[in-house]
Amino acid sequence: MSVTTIGFRYVAAASIAVLLGVGVLSRSATAFNPQPDPPRFGMVGLADGQTARLNLVNLGIPTATGIPPGPCRAHLKFFDGDGNLLAAQPVDLKPGQAAFIDFAASFAPPVNGAGPMRAEIRGAVVPIDGDYAPPCKATVEIFDNATWRSSIFVPPGPCRGAACLGQP
Repeated sequence: MSVTTIGFRYVAAASIAVLLGVGVLSRSATAFNPQPDPPRFGMVGLADGQTARLNLVNLGIPTATGIPPGPCRAHLKFFDGDGNLLAAQPVDLKPGQAAFIDFAASFAPPVNGAGPMRAEIRGAVVPIDGDYAPPCKATVEIFDNATWRSSIFVPPGPCRGAACLGQP
């Protein structure tokens, strides 16, 4: 066996070892999602004399080139614990604009003074055109009807990927 053949075999073996090492040590690639998922909120309790408000604001400002960001086009919605739609309103917000939808539960008088006068609800922002622009931010708050004081303020929780698809 010649020195050239032995050297070639060492180079080939070393190349294969390096390629295998890179393959083993490399991580799987993940795609960057430039379009964030719409906010999803958990359940909140609404008692007699309180109102839930779902807010949406377009915080967009023009870019350095002077191009304004797109509008926030969405349906603001409230659902009950069974997924029934309680209230909905479409909005189309230009940069700097905000909108909200209120929901105040109507409670039947309790029978014999028993029974909860409380509703469990959740808010959702559903994009109209399928996109949720990054400068759009949503929150839910519960306030007292008599004093207008907020008793709870909820920013949206994280919701990413397939777990959020098809869920209003």
